[in-house]
Amino acid sequence: MPSSDNDSINIEPVPIEKTTSFGEPLHVSITQATSRFQMIQRSFAGEEEEAAAEAPPAGFDLQSWLQNRPMKGPPFTKRVGLVFKDLDVYGSDVADKHIASLITPIYKLLKSSIRGFGLFQLLSSGNKRQLLHKITGSVADGEMLLVLGRPGSGCSTLLRVLGNQRKTYTRIDGTVLYGGLTPKEVQRHYRGEVAYNQEDDVHFPTLTVRKTLEFAINCKIPSRQVLQDPERYRRGFLDMLLDMYGLKGCADTIVGNAFLRGVSGGERKRVSIAEQVASGASVDVWDGSTRGLDSSSALDYVRSLRINADLLQKSVVATIYQASESIYQLFDKVMVIDEGRQLYFGPIDKAVDYFGSIGIEKPKRQTTSDFLTGVTQLHERRVRPGWEERAPKTAEEFEQLWMQSPEYQQTTQDAKQLYEQIQTDHRPSELRTFIDRTKMGTSRLKFRRKSPYTTTFVFQFYLLIIREWEIFLGNKTAIIFKVIYNIAFAIIVGTLFIRLPHNTDSFFTRGGVLFFALLFNSLTSMAEIPKAVTGRQ
Repeated sequence: MPSSDNDSINIEPVPIEKTTSFGEPLHVSITQATSRFQMIQRSFAGEEEEAAAEAPPAGFDLQSWLQNRPMKGPPFTKRVGLVFKDLDVYGSDVADKHIASLITPIYKLLKSSIRGFGLFQLLSSGNKRQLLHKITGSVADGEMLLVLGRPGSGCSTLLRVLGNQRKTYTRIDGTVLYGGLTPKEVQRHYRGEVAYNQEDDVHFPTLTVRKTLEFAINCKIPSRQVLQDPERYRRGFLDMLLDMYGLKGCADTIVGNAFLRGVSGGERKRVSIAEQVASGASVDVWDGSTRGLDSSSALDYVRSLRINADLLQKSVVATIYQASESIYQLFDKVMVIDEGRQLYFGPIDKAVDYFGSIGIEKPKRQTTSDFLTGVTQLHERRVRPGWEERAPKTAEEFEQLWMQSPEYQQTTQDAKQLYEQIQTDHRPSELRTFIDRTKMGTSRLKFRRKSPYTTTFVFQFYLLIIREWEIFLGNKTAIIFKVIYNIAFAIIVGTLFIRLPHNTDSFFTRGGVLFFALLFNSLTSMAEIPKAVTGRQ
C-alpha cells in the first residue's frame, strides 16, 4: 500500500472507504483500525500526554513513524520478510500412508527392516512424486501475496511449506528464509514467528471471544525487560483487537462450532485473525480461509489481513478461491500456479498484461482472479487473434515462457535484493536479540533462550488451568444436565441398597456398592477423552 511522502507539500486526499459490499455492511474499517492502532502505540510508547495535548500533523506518516520509533512498547513491529528460491517439494503417494494406531511403532520397525533401514530408499526414488517445481519469489515486510490456482494445483502445498509445516513431505529442495533465519532454526527456537492458519477455524466452542483472545495474549506476554505494566498491556491490546476487527459487539458471545451456536462464520474468521495477531507472528500464512463466507464477510476478512500488513509490518501469504475484484486489489503481489509449476509472480496490476503478451486476453466482465485461475483451461480462456498456434496450452509450456520472460528475471532480482537488504540491516541478529529479550526468565536462566516459547512452563500451566475452568463453565447446559443426571442416578442406586442390615450378612452387598461407586466414577471420567483430543488440536 502506498504511503504518504513527508517531504511533499501537496497532500493527497484520503480516498473514501467502502462501507458496504453487494448491499451488505462491512464490519472492518482500515481507516478506523489505523487510528486505533496509532492511539495505542502512542500510549504504550509513553506519548499519551503529548497525543492529548496536540493532534498529529496533517502529513503524519504512520508507517514511517512505526518503523523509525524506538522499541518502547508493544505491539511491536518486526522487520522479517520472506524469501524463497528454486523451491522443489516431493511427497509420497497416498497409498503409501498409514493411519497411526497402537501397533504403529511395530509396523514402522518391520517396514524399515524390510526396506533395509533406508538403504534401498537412498538408491531408488521409490513412490516419490514432485509436487512443486522451481518456485521463486519474495514477500517483504508489509506486503501481501495472493496465491491463485485451481484445486489440486499445489497452492496448499506451497503455503504449508512457507508456513514451515514440512513433516508431511519426503524431501524439500531450494531456499526458504524468514528474515535471514532458516526453517530449521525457526522450528527450534523461533517457532512463533511463522504462523500457518488452515482452512477450518479450530477454537474451543464454549469459550467467549474475549476469553479466547485473552488466552492468546497472555501466552505471548513479553518479559519485564521490554514491558513494565503487563496488566495494562493485556487490557489495551485486547481492546485494540476487538476494535480493529469489529468484534466488540460479540466479545462476550461464545465462539461456537457446527454443533453449538455462537458467533457467525465471518466473525469466527476475524477471531482467528485477531488470535494470530495476538501471537505476534511476523509471517502469516492463510490457506483457503474464505471458504464458506459470503462476499462481504470475505472482504472483511481480507481487509483485516491488510491491516496486519500495513500496521504490524507482517508478511502475509494467502490463497483465496473466487476472489472478487475488491479483494484482489487489496493485495500487493500475485502468484499463479498450475500442476505445481509457477506461471507468474509479480505485482497485481501487471499480471493481465503479462498473459496478454503471451497470447491470452482477459474478457471485459471477468474478474482478474478468475481469469488468472483459468489461463490453463482450454475451454475457459480466450486466445488473442493470431496466437492460436503460439499460445501455450500446458502448464509446462507456461512455465518455460515464464522462466524466459523479463518478469521472471525481475522476480529473481527482487528476491536477491530483499535477501541483501535483510543482511545489510542485520535482521537475523536483530530478530534473535529482540525475541530473546521478550522471553520470560532469560535474565536468570540462559537455557530459556533456546526455548521456542515466550512464557515459562509454570505460567503456561497456570493459564491452562484457568482456561480449562472457563471451558467447563462455558457450557452451562451440559453442567445442568450432568448435575441432574448424577442426582437421579444417585437416587436410583441409593434406593437399591437402602436399609442394609448392620451385620455380616451385608458384607458382600456393601462391597458391591463400593465397587459400583468406583466403576461409575471411572466410566464417567472417560467422557473427558474427547475433550482432551480436541484440546490437542
